[in-house]
Amino acid sequence: MFDFLKISNKKPVKRPVPLRGQAPKMQSKGTVKIDRCVFNVRELNRKGFILDPYDKDLVITGQRFRFEIAATDGEDVYNGRAEAVVTKIANGALAAAFLTKFF
Repeated sequence: MFDFLKISNKKPVKRPVPLRGQAPKMQSKGTVKIDRCVFNVRELNRKGFILDPYDKDLVITGQRFRFEIAATDGEDVYNGRAEAVVTKIANGALAAAFLTKFF
């Protein structure tokens, strides 16, 4: 009748606990500024970029937007203002394709 009171012989699962004050290390390739919000660039290439984390509601999928970028990808340097279109927003990340050519 009260199944939740039964005693189990199973041991609890031990999960790693992060140390206080230590955030997970992410590879940052630079920053993108949309309006007044600055976002971390996780991935970057000549076709576009991925912002992670993206936790604002500034743009939607399919929308064109202007931004400022300061990032590097190997020997390629992206610095200045440009325009892009949002291709996907999922799992706290935003993917966008460049409309302005840097090269």
